[in-house]
Amino acid sequence: MTKKSQALFLLYLIFSITLMTYQSIKGPMQPLFFIRYPLNYINEAVTSLVYYVKKPFIAVIALERQNEQLKKELDALLLKKQEYEEKIIENERLRELLNLKQEMPEYVATAKVVSKSPDKWAHLMVINKGYKDGVKKDMAVRTVLGLIGKIKKAEAHYSTVLLLTDVSSSVAVKSQDNRTEAILIGLGEGYCNLKHGSYMEEATVGDMLITSGLDSLYPAGIPVGKITVVEKKTTMSEQNLQVTLFSNAHKIDEVMVVTRRDM
Repeated sequence: MTKKSQALFLLYLIFSITLMTYQSIKGPMQPLFFIRYPLNYINEAVTSLVYYVKKPFIAVIALERQNEQLKKELDALLLKKQEYEEKIIENERLRELLNLKQEMPEYVATAKVVSKSPDKWAHLMVINKGYKDGVKKDMAVRTVLGLIGKIKKAEAHYSTVLLLTDVSSSVAVKSQDNRTEAILIGLGEGYCNLKHGSYMEEATVGDMLITSGLDSLYPAGIPVGKITVVEKKTTMSEQNLQVTLFSNAHKIDEVMVVTRRDM
């Protein structure tokens, strides 16, 4: 064996002994360990970088969802607040009607308005009380402020009200101050006119009108409205007397049905 061969054999023997000693201490060698370690490090670094990049966007999305939920809760609270306020206002109106009821022997029923006619000329509304509640045709309908019309038709649980502003409506009235009389007629608008009677020449703006009871239909003494326009006609001695009603039908939610004592 040459010296070169002896040297190579000696190196191989030393390497083998060293390898066997390392494996006995550390376990079997993993040739890919030195390749996998940097790859794992790079993967962890990339994952961490992606997480920190995504983190603000995740927080923004979570904040948006939280804001949306809070908005829904706020809207629900606002609806409840509105319902609560409406109930308070409604209870106040009903309390006023109840107080009026206790002073009126003509009282028949308190009702809610369930619909109103959109027609310009036919001024009607429907209430949720009918003949099973004691409501009858031609009974007067009013609010705390004053008269609004009469029962045109009574069904079992609903009734149709003909408003004073309807073109076919009329009611006998008189001045609350000087007691002179006239007839109030509807014009199909938001107001009425006075016709016929000794009151025509004496009327002035601001005069208060109440029912006279002379038409054998409406109870006497119900507030109706006040004169807001007085115009002298050019071709006749009569004046054009425009009356604004105390109760605006467009703003009414509850009404009271009353009757004459002799009906």
